[in-house]
Amino acid sequence: MAVAAPVVIAMTVAAAGFSAYASVKQGKSQAAWNKYNAQVAERNAKAAKAVAEAEAARKRRETQRLLSRQRAVYGKAGVTFEGSPLLVMEDTAAEGELDALLIEYRGLMQKQAYRSQAETDRMRAQQARAAGWYGAGTSLLGAASSIAGLYAPRGR
Repeated sequence: MAVAAPVVIAMTVAAAGFSAYASVKQGKSQAAWNKYNAQVAERNAKAAKAVAEAEAARKRRETQRLLSRQRAVYGKAGVTFEGSPLLVMEDTAAEGELDALLIEYRGLMQKQAYRSQAETDRMRAQQARAAGWYGAGTSLLGAASSIAGLYAPRGR
C-alpha cells in the first residue's frame, strides 16, 4: 500500500486539478454566452424603440394625409369647417394621435422587456462565473478529503 499511496494521491490531485479547471472554464464560457445574450437584448431594445418611433411617425403622417383629404373634400363641397365637419376632423386627428401613442407605448413595453432580459442575462453571467469557481473549490476540497482518507487511522 505504501507504493500505491503516492500514485493514488497523484491521480487524485490531477483529477481534482482537471475538474477544477473544467469547472472554471465552463463557468467562464457560460458567462460569456450570457453576456453575449445581454448585448443582443440591449440591441433589440434599441431596435424596438427605433421601430416604434418610426411606425408612430408614419401613423402621424398618415393621419395628416387623411386630414388633408378631408379638408379638400369638404372645401370642394363648399362645407365650412364648423359643426359636424369640424368634429369629424377633430375625431380623425385624435384617433390618429391615439394610434401613434399606442404604437409608441407598445414599443416602450417591448424595449423594457428586452432590457429586463438583458439584466437577467447579466445576472446569469455573474452566477455562472461564481458557479464555476464554486465547482472548482468543491473538486479541490473533495480531493483533499480523499487524500486525508488515505491517512486516516482505520479501526481494526
